[in-house]
Amino acid sequence: MTSIDVMDEVSGWKELLRSGKKLEREGGVELLRNAYAIAETSDKTRIEQYVLDMLRSADKRWEEKQGALLAAKVILTEKSQSEDAASCEFVSDVKLNVVMLLEHSEYTVRITAGKSVLVYTLFWVKL
Repeated sequence: MTSIDVMDEVSGWKELLRSGKKLEREGGVELLRNAYAIAETSDKTRIEQYVLDMLRSADKRWEEKQGALLAAKVILTEKSQSEDAASCEFVSDVKLNVVMLLEHSEYTVRITAGKSVLVYTLFWVKL
């Protein structure tokens, strides 16, 4: 699959993760998982940056924050299986953003952030 094909697939992922419907967000997570697994390094970097932008944005609806957290969890899990994981800037950026979301006003976001912290912790224990 070419770089353009992967990013087209990711475009569908972007829309689904922003959905107000849980099943659509979950579909976006699966689409991301598939696209990220076959993406080239430059595309992975673009995907990671997009997820970080979603996490950092102050004006996102809670559903979008949850979608970004779910996406970050997928990427962290994928990175935990790679050899260059220890030098990954994405991992430390996610940690900073996820910790802030532990105090989000929406319960669902707090729970998802907590699960992301767990994945982050397991990620570093493995290294």
